[in-house]
Amino acid sequence: MKQHASDRVPPVSYRLSPARAVGVVARREINTRLRTKAFVVSTLGLLLGLAVYAFVVVFVGDDTRTVALDRQTAALRPALTAAAEGRGEELRFRQAAGRAEAERQLRDGDADAYLHGSPGGSGRLGILVERDLNPGLERVVRAAAQQDAVARELERSGLDQERLSASAERAAPRTEALEATSVRPDRLVLGLAASGLLYLFLVLFGIVVAQGVVEEKSSRVVELLLSAVRPWQLLIGKIVGVGVVGLVQLVVVGGAAVTAARAAGLLDLPDAGVGTLVSVALWYVLGFFLFATLLAAAAARVSRQEEVQSVVQPVMLLMAAPFILGITLLTKDPANPLIEALSLVPPFSPVLMPARIAMGTAPLWQPALAALLTLAAVAVLVRLGGRVYSNSVLRNGARVRLREALSRTS
Repeated sequence: MKQHASDRVPPVSYRLSPARAVGVVARREINTRLRTKAFVVSTLGLLLGLAVYAFVVVFVGDDTRTVALDRQTAALRPALTAAAEGRGEELRFRQAAGRAEAERQLRDGDADAYLHGSPGGSGRLGILVERDLNPGLERVVRAAAQQDAVARELERSGLDQERLSASAERAAPRTEALEATSVRPDRLVLGLAASGLLYLFLVLFGIVVAQGVVEEKSSRVVELLLSAVRPWQLLIGKIVGVGVVGLVQLVVVGGAAVTAARAAGLLDLPDAGVGTLVSVALWYVLGFFLFATLLAAAAARVSRQEEVQSVVQPVMLLMAAPFILGITLLTKDPANPLIEALSLVPPFSPVLMPARIAMGTAPLWQPALAALLTLAAVAVLVRLGGRVYSNSVLRNGARVRLREALSRTS
């Protein structure tokens, strides 16, 4: 297929340096999109949704936990009730004749934890759970056990501070699970939330890039832009500009999500929340360059918005695969070897690695290796994507064939 004269990139004397040209295009995208109603409304909508969710969890949701007690631990009931009320928690109690009955209650969902042992005696209080111990319930039981131990020590020895401290330390409960898990439940939730948030923003702003390419192409604005900058500079500038806008919204919404989770008592790891947000932001930058380059190159092959969906669908499936795998496998086994292997390889790493970092299952060398591999993939894709974009962006009418778009001379 011969290229018409009107389709060729006109010979232009480019006066801007590459870095400055990319910066000019990026600033144009940032200034244009940050001021749009869509950006403001979507940001406020996400923040409002988080606020409503936190309100429902705190004030509407049923957070009552059921604790099974035996004859020995029944004496802790008043201390447990007082500790729960002091922390805004609500407890229900069940009687268990022994461990066998308690295990049945745990497996049937009739109890969240079984307290056993000898509070106040020489033995240590034990907590038996089916899989994971709720962090809020753990704090209540620990406080109640220590308060009970201090009260008993006061009766025995008066106000001996050292003996009181030692007694409180010995009273700290020991947790045992019927089915041990490798990750704390709040860590698992944090990891899945990180993966979901990252996937959402990669899709939303990746589509913005694709639609922007076609919009400029169909309105012939791209011809004016290419009179001042080279095609690859326009492509990189657009990705950087839209990516920065997405990063701003991601940090705002992610920060609000961490705050809401802590306020609702869903996150008992403040440092982990902040660390996860930083990790998500860094992987968003890498992932956005990876996927936005593919989306922009694919969109440049068509001239109408109606055709965008069909050409970007393969890229969207590539983006969805790691998220679906993460939700499916991480909930069953956070230490799944398949997830560990895939999280090192682009295009899976931008979505899976932040989840593993949040859950604490990724040794330091793995995120570093995954980042290096992703950077290498970005370098290759920017080169190929830039070629497709350059060969396609000025051609209107029928869809540009992939072979023609990838050719060195089109």
